[in-house]
Amino acid sequence: MVISTTTTLTLSCPICGEMEYYSLSRFKLNGQKSTIHCECGALLLSMSNSKSNNYLLQVECYMCEATHTFNYPANLIWSNHLLALICQETGVEIGFIGPKDKITESVQDMNKTVQEMAEELGYGDYFNNPEIMYKVLEHLYDVANNGKISCSCGNINLDVEVYPDRMELHCDNCGAVGIVFAESFKDWENAKKLNEVALVEGLYKYLDDKNISRKHKKRLKR
Repeated sequence: MVISTTTTLTLSCPICGEMEYYSLSRFKLNGQKSTIHCECGALLLSMSNSKSNNYLLQVECYMCEATHTFNYPANLIWSNHLLALICQETGVEIGFIGPKDKITESVQDMNKTVQEMAEELGYGDYFNNPEIMYKVLEHLYDVANNGKISCSCGNINLDVEVYPDRMELHCDNCGAVGIVFAESFKDWENAKKLNEVALVEGLYKYLDDKNISRKHKKRLKR
């Protein structure tokens, strides 16, 4: 039986944003606390083991800027499995531990554009203007990844429904809805000004026009 003593870690730096690969040696960590820093000097991870052969990982999160704590057994860290490190505030993957080839594949999937994912799923002919829709979706995806989409009721896990001409953001907690149109160049010009999306509790609102909001629920054609 082959026992793995090294594995690979990748994390995005909360200061400079770079994502690099780092080697984790089981021998170097045996009984000692270890830290990993980005090339810019920022602390990325602190790691220590306990008598139960579990490892405590404290990860500096680039998404919410908090420190997240993970506890994994040694045989899971140094194995053929891929571990995803998830931001506990936003649910976004912030790093991986595992074989380098599996990490590389997962990072490539993370970096796929919205257009690539939509085309793979056969949605290219669904939208009135695919080019504009992809631009708007990509922009809102970046806004979400920066933790800038939420509802005033406190919910940060909003649902998204996509239609041929627009997308709707729904809050399951309070019923708030936000509409972003995506079928003309003007729609794109309006959407790219949205650097933060905040639904208002109980309101049905056009997010690309701050002057228009209405109480639930006038519905557009689906």
